[in-house]
Amino acid sequence: MKLTRRNILKTSVLSGAAILAGTSQATPVNAPAKWDATYDVVIIGAGGGGMMAAHYAAEKGLKPVVLEKLAFPGGSSAVCGGQLSIADSPIQREKGIKDSEELFKKEMLKVGQNKNDPALVEAHIKSIREVFNFIHNTLGARPKSVNAVSGMSVPRAHLYYPPSKLLTQIFTYVKDQQGVPFLFNTPAERLIWDEGRIVGVRARKGSEVLYIRALKGVIIASGGFQYSKELMEKYNPLMAKVTPAGCKGNTGDGLKMAQAYGADVLDTNYIKATFGYQLGNYPDSVHCYYAGAIIVNHEGKRFVNESKSYKLLSDAALAQPDEYTFQLFDENIRNRRIKEHPRNAMVLNNEFLNAGKDAPFCFCGATLEEVAKKAGVNVENLKETVAKYNSDIEMNGKDSVFGRDSLTSGFGKPLKIEKGPFFLYPTKPRCIATYCGLRIDANARVIDVFGEAIPGLYACGEATGGVHGAAYMTGTALGKAFSFGRLAALDIANS
Repeated sequence: MKLTRRNILKTSVLSGAAILAGTSQATPVNAPAKWDATYDVVIIGAGGGGMMAAHYAAEKGLKPVVLEKLAFPGGSSAVCGGQLSIADSPIQREKGIKDSEELFKKEMLKVGQNKNDPALVEAHIKSIREVFNFIHNTLGARPKSVNAVSGMSVPRAHLYYPPSKLLTQIFTYVKDQQGVPFLFNTPAERLIWDEGRIVGVRARKGSEVLYIRALKGVIIASGGFQYSKELMEKYNPLMAKVTPAGCKGNTGDGLKMAQAYGADVLDTNYIKATFGYQLGNYPDSVHCYYAGAIIVNHEGKRFVNESKSYKLLSDAALAQPDEYTFQLFDENIRNRRIKEHPRNAMVLNNEFLNAGKDAPFCFCGATLEEVAKKAGVNVENLKETVAKYNSDIEMNGKDSVFGRDSLTSGFGKPLKIEKGPFFLYPTKPRCIATYCGLRIDANARVIDVFGEAIPGLYACGEATGGVHGAAYMTGTALGKAFSFGRLAALDIANS
């Protein structure tokens, strides 16, 4: 089965109404008189976390099964940015990039404003290296590039593009070579409790109810909840007003199922949007600001240090009076972004912009005055903003207004905006993930409100909180799905 962005989004749209109309998952269920099937491990969700959990469970000799409510695997992992942050990888060393696990941890905690759990951060950093070894050595997958993006001072984000290709490789290996069964169109509805532990899952296949036993453990890998209006309004009313993006299967199913047994949650007050989406239907964010662009409002004024995490940029953008703001960049910056980021190149490298003309999603002008008039941005203010910014960069190497002294998080020097044509890219925040969820420990065990592990219950990926804290470093969302899927499987195998 081949994963593509198109069929994932298409199926998500078709299934969205049915998913959102589903019954509440917050009711405990006792063991049935008869089980329909028995496995060592039942995994809820066939995204990156679920597939990685299945791989490591099978590798340890366990018999896992993966339940997926959509028609195919991939989930958010197949439509994410495809970046995986690993410290001191062989690819970094080949490129002469000096990085370390210590620096990785320090920067994750800094980006998370020390609201993330240091034990989870450390567990992730060590586990993701082992996952990388599997991807690199066993699957033979290679990243397109290694980039310095949001939250890192050195190039650390390994770009696997398109991400659906990597997910297809993982799925094919787990399903065909390891023989793990995947049950598609089979949403989990309840966790089942017996003799003091989680022992299975009640699921549904069409009109048929299935009771699937888990001899050793259940792993929740069902994603976040940005498409659940109910949960968004409950946990973060401000973000509930932001347009969601990503996999429409993310409706918080696993969160609600686990809460029926007292599961605690973390970081729900830190749900943040991602800055970089345009106004139309293009499903990806564009981050020209990490290549040197500045961000302005309709008044033609900057309002933020553009080198910050794109989660914090979204906070600043949402505080502006208008629905959207603009990324302003010149030809040099456009070409730089095209070269360093293949996914953004799909937007920026097109016949309109290449010819110095307006594209359906971006304004272009030979001068700042021309592009500002086209975009409805205050002309004089924009010219003054750029003049001040360029003067600061030329004289001091940094911006004196908001303190920008790098392209992103200490990496790279700011660039002047001076070579036409000039571009104004209308941009708005969108909520692509919730970056919060079930509280887990360093072995991915779900923790209840009393601080105790719920026996037999594990979680990974976007269903969990505690790893990111108040903000997010690029490459750690896909990363934590992989890393804690692995840790959950290993703990089950060793228990």
